[in-house]
Amino acid sequence: LEGKNRKADIKALVDSGASTLFLSRRFVEEHSVSTRKLLHTIPVRNIDGALNADGSMTHYATLKMKIAEHEEQEA
Repeated sequence: LEGKNRKADIKALVDSGASTLFLSRRFVEEHSVSTRKLLHTIPVRNIDGALNADGSMTHYATLKMKIAEHEEQEA
C-alpha cells in the first residue's frame, strides 16, 4: 500500500467475487489512508443478512492495487 508520504507492505485476501473492497476503520487510521465522505451511507450486511456490527460504509478511498506486475486503480 503506497500513499503520498508512506508505504506499507501488507498481506491481503482478495475475493474476486466480491462486489466491493473494504478497509477497516482501524486500518485506515493506522496507515493514514486518505478518504472522502460518501454522499449517502451504504449499509453493510453479513452473509446471513444481518447488519454488520462495525456499521455502514461512510467514506471511500481510491487505492492502487498491485499483484506482481499487474496494477489496477480501485475506489
